Amino acid sequence: MANLLSNELKAVVILEDLIETPDNILKENCLTVQKLNYDCVRKRNQKGIVYGATNPVLMTFTVRVNRNQQATKFFKAVLSNLTVDFSFLFNATYDNNLRLKDYDEGMVVNGYVVGVEEVYKTDPNANGQTDQMLLNVTLLVCSVTYLGSNSDSNLKGIFIYN
Repeated sequence: MANLLSNELKAVVILEDLIETPDNILKENCLTVQKLNYDCVRKRNQKGIVYGATNPVLMTFTVRVNRNQQATKFFKAVLSNLTVDFSFLFNATYDNNLRLKDYDEGMVVNGYVVGVEEVYKTDPNANGQTDQMLLNVTLLVCSVTYLGSNSDSNLKGIFIYN
């Protein structure tokens, strides 16, 4: 199980497959992950060999949305019956041109968006003005590709075949 709760920038999510399009990722397209939770478990016998069907994996994450266009992509994904790719990057850094430079580790998650909930945070000192919008997203995971420090260490797990 992965849980991420912090006030520091630890993870960002990009609404595309980083493996397919690794170049030219702008910082403004990276959404800050506030919370990430998923449980990926397979049944194993006493010898550690995997058996039986894979249980469905639900991933929930909360992101901070800066623009309405970013939120619209999530709602369009709910309405479509198509899978969507999300790239989660941990400890991402950017160059002087505000483009993705490097990251420690990451994962590309492919799945169906089954729920999006809006949460508005307001600042009491700002006369009730909405300070920031958060989205709670629930994703039915089809596959996860874990990205290591080099491309040879990528590991892919498939849970639902498309």
